[in-house]
Amino acid sequence: MTAVARLGEAQAEVPEATIGGEHAEPVPEALSALPRKRALFSVDGYFRDGWDDLLAVASDPWTLLDRHAMLLLTPAAVAGRRLEAALEWLLEQDAVVVAAEPVTLDRHSTRAMWWYRWNAATRRRRELTEALARAGDSLLLAVRLPEAPVPATLRLNDLKGPADPARREPWQLRHRLDDGGSPVDLVHTADEPADLVREFGILLDRRDRRRVYADLVAGADREAGTRALIEELYRRSPGHDLSRDRARRRRALGEPDEPWDSVVLGAAAADPAAPGGTALLPGVTAAQWEHAAARGPRPLRRERALPGPLVHKDGLGEVFLTDHVATGSGGFLMAGELPAAHRFYNDLPSARLDLLPVLELCRQGCYVVAHGHHGVPQDARFVLEELSGRLTADPEAVRDRRVRVEADVVRRSASAMALDYRVTAPDGTGLATARASFSWRDEAGWRGLRAAGRARHGLGGETGAPDRTGLFPSARNVGRTHDGNVVLADLAWRRGESTARVAADPANPAMFERPQDHVPDMVLLEAARQAALWTMSRHFGVPAGRLAVTGFTTRFAAMAELDVRLACTATVSADRGGKGAVAVRFVQDGVEPAEVMVEVVRA
Repeated sequence: MTAVARLGEAQAEVPEATIGGEHAEPVPEALSALPRKRALFSVDGYFRDGWDDLLAVASDPWTLLDRHAMLLLTPAAVAGRRLEAALEWLLEQDAVVVAAEPVTLDRHSTRAMWWYRWNAATRRRRELTEALARAGDSLLLAVRLPEAPVPATLRLNDLKGPADPARREPWQLRHRLDDGGSPVDLVHTADEPADLVREFGILLDRRDRRRVYADLVAGADREAGTRALIEELYRRSPGHDLSRDRARRRRALGEPDEPWDSVVLGAAAADPAAPGGTALLPGVTAAQWEHAAARGPRPLRRERALPGPLVHKDGLGEVFLTDHVATGSGGFLMAGELPAAHRFYNDLPSARLDLLPVLELCRQGCYVVAHGHHGVPQDARFVLEELSGRLTADPEAVRDRRVRVEADVVRRSASAMALDYRVTAPDGTGLATARASFSWRDEAGWRGLRAAGRARHGLGGETGAPDRTGLFPSARNVGRTHDGNVVLADLAWRRGESTARVAADPANPAMFERPQDHVPDMVLLEAARQAALWTMSRHFGVPAGRLAVTGFTTRFAAMAELDVRLACTATVSADRGGKGAVAVRFVQDGVEPAEVMVEVVRA
C-alpha cells in the first residue's frame, strides 16, 4: 500500500506535495479512516515512536487500540476541581480506567498536540491554548470501553460533546463539567486509534509510554489509584471557579486578577479560527468507520515479526508470524514467513518446502489465538496434545516463503483448545493443512504436572544431564546436512523396522531456544522425522536426501524427560510404490510420551 497526501488543489498554479511509501512505512488502514491522516502520520516522528513502542509491548495492537481511548483533563479541570466529575462520568459509560498519569505540557508539546489543526487557528487562540496547557499539571486517563463496531477513541470523542456549549447535550461530558459557563477547554480526547498512538508519543517518554501500554495489555482496573492521584493533583494546585462573570467583576472593581482570570477572559474574547482557514485534518464520523469496517478484515502486515513473548520465543529469528486478525466468522487470519536461513529448519539437502517449519508456525499460532484473542494469561504454561499436518502442494515447486494462515477454533473449554489450520501462499495456492490441540495451566498446576511426571520415573525435581554418548549417524543419512542437528544415536535396522535412542542436545540453541526441563515436542517431531527417513531410505534403497516428509499425525501423551533413556522404534506401516508411512513410537521406562505416523515420499 502507498499512502498519498495531496496538500493543495490539483491545479497548475497551486503547489502539490505528496507523501508516498518511498518516504516512510505507511500507517495501517485499521488506525484511521482518513487517507490524508495516514499519509501525514507516516512521516510524523511522534506517531512512529508511539507505534514502535506499542508493537514492542502488545501482542495484538489492533484489538487493544479498538477497545481503548484516552482522556486528557487540562490544568483548568484540575484548578476547577472537575476531575472527580469526569471520572464518575466515565464510569457511567461502563469505562474501565486502566492507566492514569500526571503530565505537564510545554510550548513544544502543546504545538505538537494540535499541529494538524492550528494551521487554521488564530495567533491569539494558539497563545491562549498554550497558556492553558502550561498552567499546571494535566491528568491523562487511558480507558477501556465495551466492544462496539467503531473504535473506542471515536466513541469517547462523540460522548465528550462539541466545543460549542449551545450544541451540547446533557449526557455529554463537556456539559457535565461546564457547570459555570467557563470558556476554557477542560478536556481533550484522541479522535482515532492513530491519534491515540501519536498523542502517547507526545505526552509520554519511551519508558512511561511502554509502561502505560503494558497497563492497557494487563487491563487491571485502576479506579482506586486514579482517585488517589486526583487528590494529589488537588494538593499541588490551588482551586479556582473558572467563572468568566466573576473574573469580569473583579476587573471592573479594580481588584487584582486571580491566577486564571487572564486565561478565562482571553478565551472568552478570542476568535477560534482564522477567516477562511481549513484544518489539515478534519474530524472523523462513525459512518466513515462503519464503511471501512464493511470492507472486511484489514490487510495483514508482513514488515516485522510479532513480539517474541507472544509466541513464547526470545530470539528474533525464531518468530515466524508477522500479524493476526479476527474475522467476522469467528476464525482468525495470520500472516507469516517461513525461515530462509535457519540453522535448524533450513538444514536440508534441498530448498524444498518442508512440513516441520509449517507446523512450528502453526504451533506459534496457538499462542497467538489463545493470548491475543481468548484472554489466556501471558504467563500460562501450555501442554501440546496434538500437532498434525499434511502438505497439499508439491514440495519441490514452492519457492515463496510468505504464507497466509486461516485458523478456526474447533473445540474450546475453560483450559483447552483445538485449532484447524489452512496454510496458503499469498496467491491462495494451498500449501498445507494442520490441526493442533493444547491445554494450559497456571504455574502451580504446571509444577504439579511436572512433579507427577518425574515421579513416574522415580525422579526428583532437579533435571539431570541427558545421555549424549553412543554412535551418531551422518547427518545426510537422516535427511540433514549439519551433524549438530542429528538427534538420534545407536540406530539399528532389521527388515521393516529400525530402533534408535533420542539424544537431543540442550546446547543446540535452535532446538532449545529457551531452557527446558523436558524434551520439547518439536524435538520429538524431528526425531520422528529422522527415524522415518532413515528407515524408509533403507526400505526403498535410496539416500535419505531423496525422500520428503509430507505428513505427520501426532499424539502427545506425556512429557519426555531429558535425563531418562528415550527409545524410538520406527516401523514401516505402508508402501504404496514410492509413498510410504512409518509408525514411530517413543518409550521411556514403559511410558509412551508420543506416537507419530510419518508420511514419506520419494522426492
